[in-house]
Amino acid sequence: MIAVKITARHKADATYPIVAAASIIAKVQRDRAVRTLGREVGDFGSGYPSDPKTIRFMREWFREHKSFPEWVRHSWKTTSNVVAAAAQRTL
Repeated sequence: MIAVKITARHKADATYPIVAAASIIAKVQRDRAVRTLGREVGDFGSGYPSDPKTIRFMREWFREHKSFPEWVRHSWKTTSNVVAAAAQRTL
């Protein structure tokens, strides 16, 4: 087994060029995946939890399907807010 030292640094992309490069690659890949998914299910905005278009999409999807797609991050506060709001409407 190879011994590896892992170091976590806040804002490491500002200090280490390799981390900055990895961050850019990850964002490009994410943006590509979001576009592909948008073509499949409709425009849902940026996919970030504070985006009003994303929130609207989540509300409409949940209203219609009573659940979220597997690719929605269920740990988001936005997700639990949508579920709670839907429960309030059904009381």
